[in-house]
Amino acid sequence: MDCRKEDLTTCIRFRSDRFFTEGSRWYFATRENTVEGPFSSREEAENGLMLYLRDIQAKESFGLKPARVSGSKLQ
Repeated sequence: MDCRKEDLTTCIRFRSDRFFTEGSRWYFATRENTVEGPFSSREEAENGLMLYLRDIQAKESFGLKPARVSGSKLQ
């Protein structure tokens, strides 16, 4: 399993499915404590996750942290 640099190497990891539905809409949860969606299908949610991860990795390659923080509002 891939770890982020700031993750502790001795931490306990719990496996859970990051994809879930609410009604007929699909969402995924992130390590940054955000919920992304809605998507029309699980396949679309999986594609959305791949794009999200690519975006996070690109930002980290420039030394940036993810802009999304749980509970924050854009002003």
